[in-house]
Amino acid sequence: MRLLNIKTCELEKFKEGPKLRDALDKCAIVSHRWGNNELSFQKYEKQMKNSNYRDRQFDNPGDTPPSSEAESEGFLKTARARLKAQQQEPTQPQNNLKYIWMDTCCINKEEEGELAEAIVLMFHWYSSAKVCYAYLPDVSAVKKEFQEPGKDEGTKGAVKPRIGCFECSDWFTRGWTLQELLAPTKMYFFDRYWRFLGTKATLSAQIQRVTGIEAQYLNGDVSRACVAVKMSWLARRQTTKIEDMAYCMFGLFGINTFIRYGEREGAFLRLGQELIKQKPYDESIFAWKSPKIDTNIDPETKSSGLLAPWPTCYLGSGNLTIESSKYRPRTGYSVTNGGILFQVPNKLPENGNGRDWMAIVAWLRKNYWLKLNCWEIGGGFGARDTITIHLQKEGGNWRRMDCEAWDLRKMPRSSRSILGPKTRPMEIPQQGQGEPDRARFLAEEGSVPILKKDGSCQLHSNVM
Repeated sequence: MRLLNIKTCELEKFKEGPKLRDALDKCAIVSHRWGNNELSFQKYEKQMKNSNYRDRQFDNPGDTPPSSEAESEGFLKTARARLKAQQQEPTQPQNNLKYIWMDTCCINKEEEGELAEAIVLMFHWYSSAKVCYAYLPDVSAVKKEFQEPGKDEGTKGAVKPRIGCFECSDWFTRGWTLQELLAPTKMYFFDRYWRFLGTKATLSAQIQRVTGIEAQYLNGDVSRACVAVKMSWLARRQTTKIEDMAYCMFGLFGINTFIRYGEREGAFLRLGQELIKQKPYDESIFAWKSPKIDTNIDPETKSSGLLAPWPTCYLGSGNLTIESSKYRPRTGYSVTNGGILFQVPNKLPENGNGRDWMAIVAWLRKNYWLKLNCWEIGGGFGARDTITIHLQKEGGNWRRMDCEAWDLRKMPRSSRSILGPKTRPMEIPQQGQGEPDRARFLAEEGSVPILKKDGSCQLHSNVM
């Protein structure tokens, strides 16, 4: 891990161990949205060491980088972050910070191994740093500075960016900033001119309103949130690269596996497979619904595999839990080459006669409602309903049906095992037929689905 020394402006490299832990305890880690002309590791090594970066001050809103530095926005962002770390913290009179870290100049992205390591360890780094600075360039602490995007009449060919309130920032729509929001224990927010907006604790009400993340997870332990809830936090976000919709969750879920850009939507399926291996008790991963803008299911049968094809399928899963005194132990739940194998109760009638009986048995052999160890919290007095999904056998293979909804069944009174005295195996494919098509999940590139009260979705476009 490379850290930028705020006094010498040198990039210092640390290996995992006590020295890195001590350095992170004196480090301000920066969370931001990537913009134009970011200061990469190569640019920093080539340009910044021989510049007047050490002596130049950028503390006034009107300051701009020297023309010799190509007037880079990334240069100015890095310089102000460094100076902010040198100043006293907004809430403490003493400051012993020695380093800053930014994912622009502190990672050599041309080295695949280094990039992969950073992706896997990033959540740990954000949680270990002394403080996190969240820089929001599209937010102003002064209301009179708000503006709508459009052409800048004073500068030929220039475009004015949108400047608005804290809750309107595009920072809340990005996939990578989710873990950057949740990991730090101490977090300060700054506007476009690095004016202090507040801390994560003081702004928790606004953050909860715009992200849908409950305060207990913002200021506490996110490990208590089940898989479906964490996925619901991601469902309204987006990333520039398709694979990053999965990779940005590796740290949040504690997944340590390889990174392979080019696998596209397959990265999200692989994330689901890893979660099944590491969290076999968390069946909320199967509690997803295909939103109305999502057509990655058979248009005629409304069927699919058991794993969600894309994060948008968890839009309505934010109020689920796997914590209950009615948890029913399940055995025989495993991942196979053919799919996911469940042992389910055999509820077929043991005897009977007549044509109607034959029809009932035939129908029951092809249809099954699988009760998950997962519950929806709603109603008064903490009422909980069991999430149930419809499975149907097609051509010898089980598939999930009615993917646009799940059934809610009242939680059973008994805590007996979900398995009865007689069981039968049921193997369900992990995904639907054919390769997922990302265009089926987002109607246009750069759009974020917004869930309306009536359950329908609209697309909110963001400037990349």
